[in-house]
Amino acid sequence: MQLHVAHADWGEILPNHLEKLLKYTVSHLNELFRPPFQGRIHVVPSPPGKPPRVLYRASSDDPYVIWLSARDNLWCKFAYQFAHEFCHVLSGYERLKNNPNSWFHEAICELASVFTLRRMAEQWAVQPPYPNRVWYARALKQYSQDLLSCPDVQLPEEVTLQAWLLSHEEMLREDGYQRKKNALVAYALLPIFESSPAGWNAIRGLPNSFGFLREYLTDWHSLVDTEDKPFVARLSKAFDYTID
Repeated sequence: MQLHVAHADWGEILPNHLEKLLKYTVSHLNELFRPPFQGRIHVVPSPPGKPPRVLYRASSDDPYVIWLSARDNLWCKFAYQFAHEFCHVLSGYERLKNNPNSWFHEAICELASVFTLRRMAEQWAVQPPYPNRVWYARALKQYSQDLLSCPDVQLPEEVTLQAWLLSHEEMLREDGYQRKKNALVAYALLPIFESSPAGWNAIRGLPNSFGFLREYLTDWHSLVDTEDKPFVARLSKAFDYTID
């Protein structure tokens, strides 16, 4: 893949250092894919007051343009934001536009951020991209732990993921960008992705399905490669849905 960071005002971090960090970040997801992503990505600073996002392209020949709002030496935040937007690219976000299940797509991309940070922390501790910053592995680990331990993203005691979803799916379908609710779903599914990381390949088959999650997951299962079907079935089981 080709990744280019704009020579713009990123604060205290230099563009070439940021490019190295983002290439390191993206490798932890891209190495899992069959085949790895080989496209072009341009990374630019978000306009003032705008959140991170990957823009829609005018043509499939155009590079993907990703905005990041992080600045200065907040390396964890850069990695967190970039992994999320790269997940959108991997999942084919342009074909999933204006779908009532965008909340699930957002949850998967939130999951990608934490998954990546945790893998980065493990590898950084033994093979850091900057040998004089081996200590930064602790910062990466703590950043991800702070996200996972936030009280607002925990399932209530004695409430299953399916029961929680039944109470919240309608509002999620109306507004897919409720970050704390999306994160709650993401973090509940994290152990499945960490135990079966090859399952990330399944996101390339996310369906443009308008059905509620039970139907959505069934449609997803029908679209993925044969080797990825057990993974989607396992995710469905987390919601107490069985796919034959």
